[in-house]
Amino acid sequence: MHLMNEALARAHCTEQRERAMEEQRVRRVLAIRRMDRRAARAAQRARNLAAAAVALRSRAY
Repeated sequence: MHLMNEALARAHCTEQRERAMEEQRVRRVLAIRRMDRRAARAAQRARNLAAAAVALRSRAY
């Protein structure tokens, strides 16, 4: 009986560890997607600013 309880406890711990690792993977993927969207928005802002600077420069001449 004692060995069965140990095996069940080990299996439970393994399931909890796997669940925690999966949740961690999901959080990492979501964080990466969030950073990717931020980077894309920053790149778009930089392109817009560069285009505006070119437009202003061409008007000045």
